[in-house]
Amino acid sequence: MKRLLVCAAAAALLLTGCGSQDPLAANGDQGGTVVVGSADFAESELLMHIYAEALKTTGADVQTKPRIGAREFYVGAVRNGELSVVPEYTGNLLEHLDPASQATESQQVYDQLARTLPPEVELLEQSPAEDSDVLTVTAATADTGLRSMADLGPRCGELVLGAPAEWKLRWETKIAEEYGCRFKEIRQVEAGTITVNALLDGQVQVANLFTTSSQIEENHLVELDDPKDMFPAQHVVPLVHRGKLTPEQVDALNTVSRALTTEELTELNRRLEVDKANPADLAAEFVAGAGL
Repeated sequence: MKRLLVCAAAAALLLTGCGSQDPLAANGDQGGTVVVGSADFAESELLMHIYAEALKTTGADVQTKPRIGAREFYVGAVRNGELSVVPEYTGNLLEHLDPASQATESQQVYDQLARTLPPEVELLEQSPAEDSDVLTVTAATADTGLRSMADLGPRCGELVLGAPAEWKLRWETKIAEEYGCRFKEIRQVEAGTITVNALLDGQVQVANLFTTSSQIEENHLVELDDPKDMFPAQHVVPLVHRGKLTPEQVDALNTVSRALTTEELTELNRRLEVDKANPADLAAEFVAGAGL
């Protein structure tokens, strides 16, 4: 089996320290050690703990590998079988695998994604919970008549958008096509608190956040409607190495998916971000509440 880790100065993919023994070597056939990974942000790590806790209820030997890095790394690791399962988001995964896709509606995205996946991996049930891109403004800005992305068009030339680096590549052309919006500037801002602070301080007038961010409600921000569905559905879904999990383990993860709503995920994020709760404790509480 190829090793997931490469000891190199530029390594961004640090699952564990580099050594003489591959920590994922036990992850082979169905019924062996189950390795659950996450992307490099807090919500994904929380979902990793939830999946791991659910799998433990089946008696599985579970390892966790948080904060792996970019999508190309962890999707490749699931494909190779070095990771057994990772939490994913349907729309972003489809865009990664098929950048030309025009699917936006929930079931349409899921079905097209299932057809696009490489044969080594598969999706389990998608959750009702979504964490999608959303453009936000302050309440004061919304009161000037800016309530929808359709309202942006005539005013974009006077507005600065704060967004992560990838936003410009993914959405600058699309928002111009769909809404006639060409921002005065798209300013690269780290996602999360830094983006919110830039919005509240007036450095940007529009901020790209994510719908499960607790900071939207905490700061009384207004989400702009997306009537043309520019942003695709982004349901949480387990991405697994095909044949790795037992039927009982699949059932456990599907139970978690059915129980997880956007509202619950937002509240879990609030407790994580605001109350500074331990993600493993939150995961254990959620899984117990799901009846596992």
